Amino acid sequence: MHHAAEQGSLDGMLGRARWLLPLYKRCGSETLRRPLRRCIVQWEGGPAFSLTIREILWRYHGLHIGAYSHWPWREKPGVFHRGTLVGRYCWIADTVRTFTRNHPSDLLSTHGFFYNPEMGKVSGAALTFGELEIGHGAWLGHNVIVVPPTRRIGVGAVVQPGSVVCMDVPDYAVVSGFPARVVGWRISKAEIAACVASRWWERSPRDLFETMSGRPGEQAAQPAGHDRETES
Repeated sequence: MHHAAEQGSLDGMLGRARWLLPLYKRCGSETLRRPLRRCIVQWEGGPAFSLTIREILWRYHGLHIGAYSHWPWREKPGVFHRGTLVGRYCWIADTVRTFTRNHPSDLLSTHGFFYNPEMGKVSGAALTFGELEIGHGAWLGHNVIVVPPTRRIGVGAVVQPGSVVCMDVPDYAVVSGFPARVVGWRISKAEIAACVASRWWERSPRDLFETMSGRPGEQAAQPAGHDRETES
């Protein structure tokens, strides 16, 4: 995955509000930043198509959101921890939360006094954020929570509503529960291999819609058009 600042001209995506980036940087208050983010998203055609909001999230909040994905854009960016990378064509419910670091469990207490230098009781560096990758085309349902040591949710995976994910999720797996466990597979192993190998997520929406027939493996096997996209 590449971050939003590297995105070029993508099918239907807009960056005409990019001139607002310096203003966003100067607005340190979330009270001011939230309405500015909403205006940018609406001005650029919605969360699936806004390039500027993706650049804001990458520059100032440490988040990568791939092209055409839906995520909790109305919420404070902190509902996703820094280091969260979302692929292309994902659908993530507004109530999903991701965590890329955790309270240390090897101290006398898990209270912030014992490990957070910002609370003035200990010295040293603060806990660092890890990295979580949500694969292209994944779906995370209502109230899903993703916690360490999870590092990856696979391409095309489905995380059912209310699940708490604390393990890596394979490509095209369906997981559910607390803790989340694999309860099924969207397609066969052969189809999974074909879909991943095809790198279908690099196609533009226009190209994908022209091949929307048959099972996923059959769709992936169809040749791409001339407007394949290579970012993110």
